[in-house]
Amino acid sequence: MATIGWPGLTSTPAYAAPVAYQASAELCTTQEWQVDFRACVTKLQQVAESEATCRNPPTPTAPDSGVAGWFASRPEASKLPGPKGYYSDYGYAGYSYSTYNIEAGCATTLLHPDYKFTNTIANGEFMIATAIIGASNALRERAWDPGTMWGWADPLVDQATKAIYQKVFTVFGIVTLCVVGLYLLWRSRQSDMSTAMTTAGWALVVMVAITALAAWPVKSANLADGALVSTLGVVHDAVGPASKDVPPGRCAMPNPDACTDKRPPAVRASDTATESMLYRNWLRGVLGSADSETARKYGAALYDAKSLSWEEAEKIRVNPQTREATINAKKQQWMTVADQIKQEDPEAYEYLQGVRDMDRVGAGFIAVLAALLFAMFDLTASLLVLLGFLIFRWAVIAAPILGTIGLLRPASAGLRRLGNAVVAALFNIAIFGTGSAIYLFAVDLITSTPTLPGWLQVVLVWLCGVVGWLLLRPYRRITQLGGKDSSEAVSSAGSWHRRFFRDMRTAARLDVAEPGGTTEPGVGRRRTVVVEQPKVRPEARPDPVPSGAPAAPKRPDGRETNDPPAPAEEQRREARPVAPRPRRRQPASWTEPDVPDENPSFAIYRPGSTERAPEKPAPRVRSEAR
Repeated sequence: MATIGWPGLTSTPAYAAPVAYQASAELCTTQEWQVDFRACVTKLQQVAESEATCRNPPTPTAPDSGVAGWFASRPEASKLPGPKGYYSDYGYAGYSYSTYNIEAGCATTLLHPDYKFTNTIANGEFMIATAIIGASNALRERAWDPGTMWGWADPLVDQATKAIYQKVFTVFGIVTLCVVGLYLLWRSRQSDMSTAMTTAGWALVVMVAITALAAWPVKSANLADGALVSTLGVVHDAVGPASKDVPPGRCAMPNPDACTDKRPPAVRASDTATESMLYRNWLRGVLGSADSETARKYGAALYDAKSLSWEEAEKIRVNPQTREATINAKKQQWMTVADQIKQEDPEAYEYLQGVRDMDRVGAGFIAVLAALLFAMFDLTASLLVLLGFLIFRWAVIAAPILGTIGLLRPASAGLRRLGNAVVAALFNIAIFGTGSAIYLFAVDLITSTPTLPGWLQVVLVWLCGVVGWLLLRPYRRITQLGGKDSSEAVSSAGSWHRRFFRDMRTAARLDVAEPGGTTEPGVGRRRTVVVEQPKVRPEARPDPVPSGAPAAPKRPDGRETNDPPAPAEEQRREARPVAPRPRRRQPASWTEPDVPDENPSFAIYRPGSTERAPEKPAPRVRSEAR
């Protein structure tokens, strides 16, 4: 009542009071904020803890929270000193939007419905974008480290391979060896020593190879892993995302080891992708821009106040009593930095409050689009590399099964397809691993170039992925190398027995061997059959035909015909040799001629029987017309 009745007794209005700015000499520069923002936050004027209820600062989230947390796991490099990125320190924490200090009354739970709806849409978009980047990072890290990915499969490979070798190969392999012996005896009827030695050598090589795989199954799989990982490691260190080592002369840390980047190439790529696709788009929704002076100065402090690092989450898990103090300190840091932003950049403060909510929806949409365009090639390359390492292990397990039948060379189609798949997997791992390293290096260069606008960076990242896919597309096949039809291998998977028995039937016939005498019967190919001419009596031999011109057909009555000769194709078709049919022996007897009887006709020539026609007189021509 006194305030209403005697306004002169009240204190000075808030708008008339002088603004108590912090001394500019005590504030940190932008470079100092980027180096150590925690020390710079302590220099700002702190906000009372009682204001937290009215202003409603966001509660920090854990690194493995949300849908992306399903893919998240703490990298080993985050436990070591040295340069790190947002992914290495915070995982996928903090990528959401919330309202702050909107004038709706202190200690109230009411919020304008528009703000609530639009922030929900923006948070849903960021949930999708974070899940896509999380899947891409997780698959890449496991693809480039098969020891961590496939360590669980070593007992499976060891036990399954040895069990199949003992129960299947050693039992039914004896039967197959007996079939090989019978096959060699059958082929010996054609006196083909080369084919016999090839079949015997093939059986010996298959038997030795499968025995070696069964003796050392895990070492066989890890041998290929080690060779490929060492090769890809050299490529990734040379071409992948660059490390952020601090030179010894510029290292300000008391421990020089803290200036060395210990992150593997896969984690460096995850840091690059997370910062480019998630963190920068999150800043656009929180401060209106990712490249402004306010964003470069206070962006890291705001993100730290909204997120829990891996180390802080581990401390809370070990000692739950520290949770409340940690969360309150994070909220205090958010309010302190927000007040400083309100004084320096009121426009950015409106974004921070959530008043410009539709811009947050746009930032979320850009995050989803950028994540999709980035992950198209990255996910494909990681999946093919992972599948290649998986094929190695399944090939070791399946080799004794297919080798039981594959000891016989004509029935070794399944074993050969298995070998083809292993070779194709080697090519896929080497080619797509190198392509992925080059692609991530290009993404790192594109996103670290400040002269390129944000939309152009997203387009260039997508175009690099498209070009990489088009160039490596012929090598994407899993079971075959480039240039072959993969559907043919699938459709002919059960036709080996038909080819085998066809080969046996061909070998059983006492036909003339193919030219050279050392090749196996060509199954499914057209063979040239040499036809032996039977003995013909001299009087039944055809008249010789001059070379170079086709002989004209003769009529039964002896008259010549003026019909044109048959085309060359028909002559070749008629001249194609045909295998003689076996004839049964017939008793000697008189036979009728094949040509039907005709009445003979004669042409009689009588000289002088016709008179000469008189010559026609020449026409008379006048002299003047000559």
